[in-house]
Amino acid sequence: MPGLSDGFEHYLVPDAEAVKFTITKGLVVLDSNVLLELYRFAAPARNDLFDVLERIGERLWIPHQVRLEFHRNRLSVMSNQEESYQEVLKTIDEVRQSQSAVVSRIRELAKRVLLPTEARDELLQLVSRGLDDAERVMTELRSAHGSSSGFAQDPILERLQRLFSGRVGEPLEPGELDAVREEAVRRVEAQEPPGYKDGGKSDPAGDYLVWYQTLQEAAMRKLPLLFVTRDAKEDWFLRMKGQTICGHPSLIAEAREVAGVPAIIMQTQSLLHHARSFLETDVSEETIRQAEDSAVQASRAATRAIFVQAPLLETMAELASRQTDDLRSESERLQGAIDMFVYELEGRYREGKGRESRQRRLEDLRAQAEEVAVELADLQAALVVLKSNSHSIMNDSVRLSWRGRPSRTRMLSLAKSAKRQVEMLQDWSLGLASAVTRGVVEASGGAVSVGSWVVHSEHGRARVADIRQPGDEGDEAQVELLLPDGTTAWVKCGELRADGYSGPETSE
Repeated sequence: MPGLSDGFEHYLVPDAEAVKFTITKGLVVLDSNVLLELYRFAAPARNDLFDVLERIGERLWIPHQVRLEFHRNRLSVMSNQEESYQEVLKTIDEVRQSQSAVVSRIRELAKRVLLPTEARDELLQLVSRGLDDAERVMTELRSAHGSSSGFAQDPILERLQRLFSGRVGEPLEPGELDAVREEAVRRVEAQEPPGYKDGGKSDPAGDYLVWYQTLQEAAMRKLPLLFVTRDAKEDWFLRMKGQTICGHPSLIAEAREVAGVPAIIMQTQSLLHHARSFLETDVSEETIRQAEDSAVQASRAATRAIFVQAPLLETMAELASRQTDDLRSESERLQGAIDMFVYELEGRYREGKGRESRQRRLEDLRAQAEEVAVELADLQAALVVLKSNSHSIMNDSVRLSWRGRPSRTRMLSLAKSAKRQVEMLQDWSLGLASAVTRGVVEASGGAVSVGSWVVHSEHGRARVADIRQPGDEGDEAQVELLLPDGTTAWVKCGELRADGYSGPETSE
């Protein structure tokens, strides 16, 4: 008779024996981000990770897709590391340039209060020594990290080339590659792991290509599989209340079904931790801490990538266009008022007691006009991005600031810079994107979703901005409408009629 867990092993969290067997006897496959981690780690931590990988030896392997992603991103990671050091050194230099003011003040103090020469010189040395020491230490760290050696000379790459000689996968044949890419797209759309969390990337098939090639190798070798990644996303791991528990059950089940082997998926820091016990390597706590910090950064970065569907872009672009028109009208009104005050100050109020108050009012109007001009320029820049119809405009290069979701009707008028404008659009789109995952709702005449055009008896034709599914059985779904005047209103789904209206460009 079968036992309680027979056939459900993929739901079980691997115990110490399973981890030991896999890490010492199994096929160990690395994601590209583990290789790139070697560039992010400080020198001692890098050496610890290299020692672990070298101890694994001939059981170490990487798919062709990992090789491709590593070489695509290596120079960018190196550049980012060097840029981080350069920013600190530049700041130190800027502080040094303003240091002369402190030196002058100390010399002035010494004259006023008659400081002894020894005390004055000691103060001057302390001011100078702090920056000198900081610059020296930073330069040493930069050199040890390898950031300053340039792109052509890369000792990390040379060591990796030796380590993976004969331990890499071949590229897929064109026909097989096309089929695997089609499956990757299907998984993204169906929210099946791995890779659906990368739906907003220009090429969302990467994770599945890595996984597919890994399973092919595991099936050929018939060894237990250990897959190591820096990622902590839910399309690789089972996560509960912010904690990573184990590899995603569906991936563990797929490894048994496709490759016929047990599998464990773990993050870089877990590999380093277990290597101390099972590979008898001397991995420091600082190395594990760096790996943990890097995983946290990766997790935060992943939350910034938002898949924005076309209807949402159209909705945001429409609202941005209306706000642009409002700002342009406000700019014209302010300019008219400025012209009137300038005319009065040059004529009727060239002199007299009324001139001063009008001069202050003119300055206030010019300040307001400048703010509106900046805001209008920023909004127009954001509008260009929105109208590009890219499904992944909210990318990792712009950091999200989690300020909460502002009122939609005023959201676009709050930004004071182009970067902040796009950040606020991201915040807003995050809420809209969550509505898309809640599916469609039925209205008279057909199903509607976020971005659909509908008709309401009171509000007329409008676009769906959000959907709120019923909380209790018997309740009716509610829909938030983006009305023609830029305001929003919540209505019951049953009050709507689906409309095939495709936008202002096709209206009668």
